[in-house]
Amino acid sequence: MATPAPAARQALKDANARWPRRKKASDGIMGDARHRKRKSDHNQGNAVDITHDPKSGASGDEIARQALKDSRVTYVIWNKRINSRDGRGWRAYRGANPHTSHCHISIRVSARNDTRHWGWATGAPTPPPPRVPRPPAGLPTRNLKRGSKGVEVRQLQAALVKLGHMTQAQVNTGPGIFGPKTQEALEKFQARHGVPATGFYGPLTRAAFARLGL
Repeated sequence: MATPAPAARQALKDANARWPRRKKASDGIMGDARHRKRKSDHNQGNAVDITHDPKSGASGDEIARQALKDSRVTYVIWNKRINSRDGRGWRAYRGANPHTSHCHISIRVSARNDTRHWGWATGAPTPPPPRVPRPPAGLPTRNLKRGSKGVEVRQLQAALVKLGHMTQAQVNTGPGIFGPKTQEALEKFQARHGVPATGFYGPLTRAAFARLGL
């Protein structure tokens, strides 16, 4: 059964400490019935909504700005825009909820138990981004399977790390080698995105990555 990520609980705890009089009407971690009808990080407890209440100081602009500095975050939705921390910056968000009353923050699955203070906590430093080598850009163009090697395997691993299906530490044990950890991570991605979970990277899986803008 899904539970609220400790990192998400810490985000609300830090917001309450920083702005004790802030409104909380749009706060939330776990998905409601509307969320459960679609794919949402809220359904697994890996996202947090923090109410926009500028009168108390809890501005969505500041919360989003601090969240985008945090290595635990995969993307932020705020005020009709989304930022996936992938270098593209802010772009239009066309979901049903415009996110004007709260700032949505999605958390990497591998970081859900990380309870460091968030950037909006009083006197707390912003957690630094991880120091890892820049992976090759783009998606693999050839089919890949367990045992494959090379730059295109590194591209696949980079995409899986970005989406939270494997950690950089797992990549470091076999960079450019399609081993069991890469296969397991790919199967998780496939299962989540409606692709047969075969652990084989082919046209269907490539298209699923492309739909995410990777």
